[in-house]
Amino acid sequence: MQKKQASGLDTRRMVPIYAAVFGIFGQLFLPWLSIPALKRSRLSVTYSLPQTASCVSNLRQWGSTQAQMTPLSASEAIWLAQLEWILPLLGTLLALLLLGAAVAVWRKRDRALGIVRVTFSLHLFWCVAQFLLVLLLNATLNLHTGQSITFRTLTIQSTAQLTAWVYAQLLLALVVVIGAKRLLAVSPAESAPAAQVRRIRDDRRLGRRTRLSLALLLLGIPLTILFGIYFLNDRSAVFIGLCIVCLSMLPFAMVFEDRRPQARELLLIAVLSAIAVAGRAAFFMLPQFKPMAAIVILAGVTLGPEAGFLTGTISGFVSNFFFGQGPWTPWQMFSFGIIGFLAGLLFFRRSRSGRGHRLVLCLYGGLSVLFLYGALMDLSGLISTYGHITWSLAAARLISGFPFNLIHAAATVFFLFILSGPMERKIRRIQQKYGLLQV
Repeated sequence: MQKKQASGLDTRRMVPIYAAVFGIFGQLFLPWLSIPALKRSRLSVTYSLPQTASCVSNLRQWGSTQAQMTPLSASEAIWLAQLEWILPLLGTLLALLLLGAAVAVWRKRDRALGIVRVTFSLHLFWCVAQFLLVLLLNATLNLHTGQSITFRTLTIQSTAQLTAWVYAQLLLALVVVIGAKRLLAVSPAESAPAAQVRRIRDDRRLGRRTRLSLALLLLGIPLTILFGIYFLNDRSAVFIGLCIVCLSMLPFAMVFEDRRPQARELLLIAVLSAIAVAGRAAFFMLPQFKPMAAIVILAGVTLGPEAGFLTGTISGFVSNFFFGQGPWTPWQMFSFGIIGFLAGLLFFRRSRSGRGHRLVLCLYGGLSVLFLYGALMDLSGLISTYGHITWSLAAARLISGFPFNLIHAAATVFFLFILSGPMERKIRRIQQKYGLLQV
C-alpha cells in the first residue's frame, strides 16, 4: 500500500495541470463573468473586456443625463468592434495550447518542460496584454466622457474592469513559468522513500509546509476578505467564500507534496464537514449552542492543521446556505478555520488518550471559541458596518456579544467532552486501517 500511494503523479507535477485546467475555463467561460459592481465605480454596473459594446452603449445613456459623451472616431470604433471577435478567438487558441500542455505533463513526455514554459509564457503574456487593453479602453472612454486620466480613473474607478479570473490566471501562469523546472523535476522513484519518511517522522517543530500555510492563511485570506469589503461593497459573500475555500485548499494540497492523493482521504474531510453542517442545522432552535466548532477542532486534532482549516472553511460556507449567506460568511469561514488550524498545531502528534488530554482539549475549545472566534465575529461586524474600528465601538460590541460567545464556548466544551473520545478513536482507526493523512 505504501508503494501504491507513492506512485503516479506527485502533487508538484499536478500544479501545471490544475493551472492549465483553470486557464482553459478562464479563457472559454469566465471572461464574461464580471465581478460584482465595484464600490468605487461611478456606474452601477462594471464591465469586463469582452463586453465593450455594452459598456459603450451604457456610457452613452449615462452621458445623456450626466455629461455629453463625444462620438467615437472611425479608427476607435473599428478597434473597439474588433475586440468583439479577436478576444474569443485568441482565448480559444490559448485554451487549446493549455490543453496540450496538460496532456504533455500527464503523459510525462521528455519535452513537457519546454511545452509548459512556452505555453504558460504565452498565457502570462496574454493576461498582461488584457490588462493593457483595459487601460487603453478606459483611457479612450475617459477622453470622450470628460474624465481625467489618472491612476484612480484607470483602475478602481474605471468603467471597464478585468475580472478576478484574469488576475488569478496571471498569478498561476507566473508561478508555473518561474517554478516549471522544479515542479516537473520530482520523479516517482524519489517520492516513495520520502513518503515513507513522512509517515514515521514525529517532528514537533513547525515545518516548512506549516510555516507556508500560516503565512497564506493569516495574510492571504484576511486580505481577500478586506478586498470584498472595501472594493466589492460587501455584496459578494459567495464569491469571497469560494476564494477562501480555494486558498484553504492550497495548504491542504501541500500534505500530498511527495505522493499521490487518494479520493478516500478527501472523502474523510467531506464527511467531517457534512457532520459539522448537520450538527449546526440539528440545533437550529438553540441560539449559539452548536457542535460545529467542536467537530472542526477534532478534525484538526486528528487529521492535522491544514485539514482542520479546510474543514472549518467548508463547514462555515456550506452551512450558511441553510442559515443565510451574507457579509458574515467569509469571517465565519476564517474564524472556524483558524480554531481548527490551531487545534492541529497544538494537539496533532501529541498525546492522544486519557482524561487529561480530553480536559485540555475542552479547555482549548472553550477559550478559542470565546476569545478568538467570538472576538473576530464581533469585530468583523464593525468593519462591515463602519469600515473602521475604534476602541469605544470595539468595547461596546465585545461586551454586548460576550453572553452569546459564552454560550457558544460552553456548547463547544460540552460537545468536545462527549465526542472527543469516540470520534478520535473512530478516525484514528480509519487512518491506521487505510493509511489516511498520516503525515
